[in-house]
Amino acid sequence: MKVKDLYWAARNSTFFINLESEGRPLLCGPKVSEDGVRIRLWLRNLAEGTGAGGAIVLLSRHEAAVMANAINTRSNWIGEKTSDMPRIGVSVTETSTIIRFMECGGAGHIALPLADGERLASCLHDMADGRWRDHNGYVPEVVK
Repeated sequence: MKVKDLYWAARNSTFFINLESEGRPLLCGPKVSEDGVRIRLWLRNLAEGTGAGGAIVLLSRHEAAVMANAINTRSNWIGEKTSDMPRIGVSVTETSTIIRFMECGGAGHIALPLADGERLASCLHDMADGRWRDHNGYVPEVVK
């Protein structure tokens, strides 16, 4: 991934700080793919030389809505395994929302404070509803 693409992805995503590991922030934003626009959750690994490493999951709008509902209802949830995408899971405790990236390179997790979990759920809901601009101001060309 080119440096300009990294800056673009960061600028057009909602950013969540990883309190356990400062070098692994979570980005949430739209990503244009062959299937249309999907919602990308990217647990970056800034320690890898280019900053392009980490765990990435592309969610359909339906999957994003289901994940957001799991966070809002404080439920545990694991996404379905598809042939081309790894799974992602949600665990909610009394103090945090834990997002787990499974079966992908750079696998890991991020524990978000409950307020950030609610902000992530809001972001996922809005993007699932097609309200791309509400969180980061970017509207994918495919949607315009």
